[in-house]
Amino acid sequence: MRVEATPHSAESSPHPISILVVDESAPRLELLIAALRAAGYDRLYPLQNSTELHQVVRETRPDVVLIEVESPSRDTLEQLKLIRDHAPTPVLMVAQDPQAQTIQEAVASGVCAYSVGDVSTDRVKPAIEVAMATFASFKALRDQLSEARRKLSQQKRIDRAKCILIQQKGLSEEQAHKTLRKLAMDRKRKLVDIADDLIAMSKLLS
Repeated sequence: MRVEATPHSAESSPHPISILVVDESAPRLELLIAALRAAGYDRLYPLQNSTELHQVVRETRPDVVLIEVESPSRDTLEQLKLIRDHAPTPVLMVAQDPQAQTIQEAVASGVCAYSVGDVSTDRVKPAIEVAMATFASFKALRDQLSEARRKLSQQKRIDRAKCILIQQKGLSEEQAHKTLRKLAMDRKRKLVDIADDLIAMSKLLS
């Protein structure tokens, strides 16, 4: 589905971010667009068919997804999970359902900020900023966790390579480590790459 941006306003927006605006109700969508324009946003992409939400997000790559619903359906939550897993994007959901379970399900599906009630010009800007800030915080935490896991994986492979040298060559742990480091320096490669080569060779010969 092709999504066209609504025409830009004459004045330059102080918030040059693109927003995918989703609402299956055409009248509500128009009101939502109007509230966003009044708040200074003009890079807006309206979408009525939420079943194509994940596809459209991947195609348009908006800075924020703002979705308005009575209550999030299972199909909508599944679309949001796809966005969370394959096209991470800040998501602000505006709904009429204040139940804690509904909010928890929305957040678990990737919603960064959940607002109950109608959208107004004075409320929409801080809500968008909260969604973007929350998304940035979670992304930083995910990146830190991913980096920690990467380093742990590398250390495990290096330790395994040292064990192979200790068992097969009768080296001490320190000697095994120095051997790996020398090989890495001589071949101008990373220590973990040398360890991976040694592990692979050991498997072939075993």
